[in-house]
Amino acid sequence: MNLKKLEWKNAIYLLTVTLPIVILDQATKVWALSLKDGGQIVVFESWWSFIYAENRGALWGIGGNFPDFYRKLIFLGLSSLITLFIVYLLLAYSENRLMKFVYGFVLGGAAGNLYDRFFRGYVIDFIDWHAGDYYHWPTFNIADAAIVVAVGLLLIELIFFQSSQVKEKEGKS
Repeated sequence: MNLKKLEWKNAIYLLTVTLPIVILDQATKVWALSLKDGGQIVVFESWWSFIYAENRGALWGIGGNFPDFYRKLIFLGLSSLITLFIVYLLLAYSENRLMKFVYGFVLGGAAGNLYDRFFRGYVIDFIDWHAGDYYHWPTFNIADAAIVVAVGLLLIELIFFQSSQVKEKEGKS
């Protein structure tokens, strides 16, 4: 991969996409602390409620039972490096507006959860979805949702825009 020159104008996406996601994520986690002692707010009886959960691991709690030293090394060190790499991608490799939003959403989600890991030692999750007693989705937060939105936007980019760019290039040759 050839290193590209940073395009500082892309930093506007840090302010307009990433920062609001981090602020909303942290504000909702502060609110979720009010549910810490077993409180629950039911939004829809059989499928959506707000609860308080501490995730000491990664996706679905993976690694949450690692010894503290390794958990911190992996989840703080590796997460920090990945977050910095995403900043670099946003500033150097975002070839269109949709990709700038993808990087902004991923960065907002990563930064929100990274903040928790640094200052709390765990990530606060509070959105609890389930299908009655049949299926229970892992509890998540706004930062996690932002990353899922980014994946959806990336799929749109790959399916609709990348294929049209390939067709344009084939038509020119």
